[in-house]
Amino acid sequence: MTTTATVAAELGRIASLGNLLGVNTARLLGRLTPLATYCGKDLVVTMSHGFDALSATTTVPRDTARTLCGPWLDALAGDQLSLQLDASSITAYSDEAALPDAAPEVVRQLGGELASLGYDGTTWTYVLEHSNSDDTLLAGTLARMDAVADKLGVTMPQRLIATKLHRSLSRGAPTRTSVRVKGNTVAPQLAISWDRVEWQPVGSMLGGFHPQQGAIGQLPRIARTCEVEEATVDLILGPSDPPAMRIAMRLA
Repeated sequence: MTTTATVAAELGRIASLGNLLGVNTARLLGRLTPLATYCGKDLVVTMSHGFDALSATTTVPRDTARTLCGPWLDALAGDQLSLQLDASSITAYSDEAALPDAAPEVVRQLGGELASLGYDGTTWTYVLEHSNSDDTLLAGTLARMDAVADKLGVTMPQRLIATKLHRSLSRGAPTRTSVRVKGNTVAPQLAISWDRVEWQPVGSMLGGFHPQQGAIGQLPRIARTCEVEEATVDLILGPSDPPAMRIAMRLA
């Protein structure tokens, strides 16, 4: 739980960010209001590389999550669940769930440890954490990521730049990969997540992959609005260039 003043400040930052980016946050904030008392230091806001959509993630007790998700939540284990909400959809994540026996082979090929398991009623998201604390572990992470990217049909330019970025941004810290599965079909995407990325490399990535968005000039204002000095960056590799990006900020 958290104080009313803290909740007002953090939800206010989401509204201010929406105003800055020209994104209508009324529906998102309306969906967050019933969860306001849980929107403490774990509240995270995520934006797409086009700066045209926002979502928010916070952790709530299972009973609270079920009132929003409905019966489909029963398929996901966990007493505490992280809910990612946008204007119209919701995905629940559990860091208490075990790797299902039915997990697809690409999940096992990625290796690492299951960091969380997500579900939205139709699609599962497997999030794996990888150690990069020495050269051997880093090389193993890179090899497994590239093999799975190849299997999923990721383009060679994306595979090469992902390897280069991972060497630069992991800096010995754990990183995460994620894949999404609907039924027996694995989505042809591999997301790689790096934490505590400063705004300069974020800007370089945006400028390199999506210069037409003109978003680089917004970054200093975003940092001031959200009062953050670093972000988590997801690079989403796929069969078409360039890769997509997501930028997530913890509103502590």
